[in-house]
Amino acid sequence: MNWITLVTLLWVSTMMNEAITLEDLKWKKRVLLVFPSSEEMGFDWEMSDSLALEIEDRDLIYFVFADTLHSNSSFTFDENYREELLKRYALGSKESCYVLIGKDGGSKVRKEGISVNWKDLFATIDAMPMRQREMGNNSKFFD
Repeated sequence: MNWITLVTLLWVSTMMNEAITLEDLKWKKRVLLVFPSSEEMGFDWEMSDSLALEIEDRDLIYFVFADTLHSNSSFTFDENYREELLKRYALGSKESCYVLIGKDGGSKVRKEGISVNWKDLFATIDAMPMRQREMGNNSKFFD
């Protein structure tokens, strides 16, 4: 293998799983951090196309902290940062919990002991002033 091929492979692999922090997503994306209970670790996060579109429409990225990190994006967190997020947001909970972080970087919702309820989560997001402005801007295209 020549050095150009090696460099290209290394570049592609780093781009596919770019390690970030929440600060990197601030003002760009809403973030859902999901910390499943040990019973839910094997849950399949495959979702319908319509749910995926709803998530995308709200600029939402989710990260599921199971045995491995699952996400609907190519982003990842390094191992030390994952531990920091677990301590900061799961708060030692033995039950499943999830945290919604707004585009401003602030924690908007923290639910414990229940799985993600997408309908309630979308209603919470849609009630946010920034989301209201986004929806207003999108409707101008249809006038």
